[in-house]
Amino acid sequence: MDDTEIDFKAIFGLLRRQFRLIAAVAAIVVGLAAITAFMLPSIYAASALILVDPRATNLLDSDAVAAGSVDSARIDSEVELARSDNVLIRTIAEEQLATDREFGATAGFWNRVRRTLHLGGEAVLPDEEARNLTLDRLRPAVNVTRRGLTHLIAVTVSARDPERAARIANGLANAYIADQLAAKVDAMLVSRSALEARMGEARDSIVASEAAFDGFLSDQTRRIAEAGGRADLGETQSQLDRLAASRTQSAELVRLIESARDAGDWVTIGDRFPANLGDLSRRYSETLRNLEAQPTGSTAESSLRAELMRIEQQLRDSTDIELTALRQSLADAETREDELRQTLRSQILDSNLPPDTLARLYELQQNAELARGQHQTLLSRIQDVEAQADLQLADSRIVSAALPPQSPSSPNRGLIVALAGLAGLGLGIVLAFFYENWVGGFTDEAQVEAALHVPVGASVPLERQADDGTSLADLVVTAPLSAFSESVRRMRAALQTALGEPAAGAPGCKVIMVTSTAPGEGKTTLALALARSYATFGQRTLLIDCDLRHPGIHQQLDQRPAFGLLDYLSAGTTGDMDPGNILSRDRLAPVTVIVGAHASEQPTDRLLAGPVFQRLIEAARSGFDIVILDTPPIGPVIDDVYIAPLADAALFVTQWASTSQQEARRSLAVLRDALPAGAPIVTALNQRDEKQASYGPLYGGYFARHA
Repeated sequence: MDDTEIDFKAIFGLLRRQFRLIAAVAAIVVGLAAITAFMLPSIYAASALILVDPRATNLLDSDAVAAGSVDSARIDSEVELARSDNVLIRTIAEEQLATDREFGATAGFWNRVRRTLHLGGEAVLPDEEARNLTLDRLRPAVNVTRRGLTHLIAVTVSARDPERAARIANGLANAYIADQLAAKVDAMLVSRSALEARMGEARDSIVASEAAFDGFLSDQTRRIAEAGGRADLGETQSQLDRLAASRTQSAELVRLIESARDAGDWVTIGDRFPANLGDLSRRYSETLRNLEAQPTGSTAESSLRAELMRIEQQLRDSTDIELTALRQSLADAETREDELRQTLRSQILDSNLPPDTLARLYELQQNAELARGQHQTLLSRIQDVEAQADLQLADSRIVSAALPPQSPSSPNRGLIVALAGLAGLGLGIVLAFFYENWVGGFTDEAQVEAALHVPVGASVPLERQADDGTSLADLVVTAPLSAFSESVRRMRAALQTALGEPAAGAPGCKVIMVTSTAPGEGKTTLALALARSYATFGQRTLLIDCDLRHPGIHQQLDQRPAFGLLDYLSAGTTGDMDPGNILSRDRLAPVTVIVGAHASEQPTDRLLAGPVFQRLIEAARSGFDIVILDTPPIGPVIDDVYIAPLADAALFVTQWASTSQQEARRSLAVLRDALPAGAPIVTALNQRDEKQASYGPLYGGYFARHA
């Protein structure tokens, strides 16, 4: 294909591989554009209509329901009240605008800086300061006007969000009506408070007038009795005095018994009621003394405590019965005292009293009746005011609630977002090309050679793992004509060419280390496949798992050896282990393998840099044609720096569309410095997706016929 020809398949494959990057960039650009667009001063105005009702709304005043008209000054006054700070503050509280993102109060810039630096800045403003700041921001956004000469008031709120504008407009209208209703209710409650204060004076007047009347009657009773004119008056007065004394004594006894019962003083109660409660009181005292003498926690102590509680309950129940009887007796005495007092008044009024005395009696009696009448009138008025406070209705009502406006006048956010979407797609595609060819992973051999300046041995296709868990490296033996096997043979040929061995059977053993930038790039699988390819090519091959931290060869071979390279290196200084103990054979190909039985729990660099490992490699050179070293990834660990000086060449594995180019360059630089001078490096592009590769479909059918 001509170099100037555009490879649309390659471009389409790149776009498909980097779809997430392109979509993310486009989403970010659109998001930033949307944020910027919504930060522009787009104003939404929502209005609520309020009708000032000309009719009276006192439900208890039937004559005023259909009355009245509202003059212009009244409407203008309601307009001013609707936009007053009192209504705005109520709206701020009910709609929680102090924390609203548009109207809410936030700490100033320097206050936030001080808080960030832990220099004492306040995280939250004081309530009063936050309310005042919110009020300053809300006041310019509110406009209350009268619609012509009608009774309608328009409450308009401007905000950058239509839902918020409608919500605040409705909230302000409701707050105005609630404030109007609260003012009417407060007026009623103030009236009630004044009436209650006057009620106390009326009550005192009743007490004083009754006391004066009774005192005058008592004096007249004694005067008439002393004159010998009416003996029955003296007897009635004596009965009344005895009843009063008995009532006072009974009331004092009730208070004493109640106090003793609440305090649990059953001895006092038993003394007051010896016939009914004396025995229970003595039993309680005796049981209490016995309880105090018992050891804590004993059975006797528990039994006595239960008995004490039972006696105490009996005492309490009996005391309540006696109190009930005393209270009933007290009530009967009060009733009898009132009857005697009325009888005494009638007897005195029927007596032959001087005119001035009668006039005084009638005067005192009239004062008492007037005091009672005034008290009754005040009580009735208080009840009426309380009923009116509960039944108050506002003089205004919402006739049209605010609805969110459909769209702002400017800017055209849809157009801005659409253009931002196109720009984001373009930027995403540019970044995808940049990522694919510079920052991100490798997708073809030419890209690898251009970026790393090393020859590419082969592009290894992506193969699906078998269901039985066998290694992909088995395909070299089980499917020798597959695309995977062919790519491994290409790697082997490239290594032979790089080592100056164009033909099989060239003299001298060659040590080839296989490494990669990061874990998970398929290095171990390719090392095993390469070793099998050399072995089937007729060369004596040794495969050594040098990844002492995470050995994996034995898993792919399905072996569970007792000893591995780590054990040999750890015991090699003492000569306690025969090298033959760590050798095993591959079941599919004539490959000798030194596996890693388990991972090392100590630093591995000193083992690989020691003389034991060097002697092992020297011994391998004398007994094999090819030695493959499966080494750890060079990016995260230092082990390869000590292994590389013993190798004749290196196979550097990169994962298709995954290995970072920058990380690969750094790892390759470390590897190049560690290898002996002139040692070649060959790369392998592993796990290439044939479906996404631009040239994959050209050869897929050919290998499918030979798989």
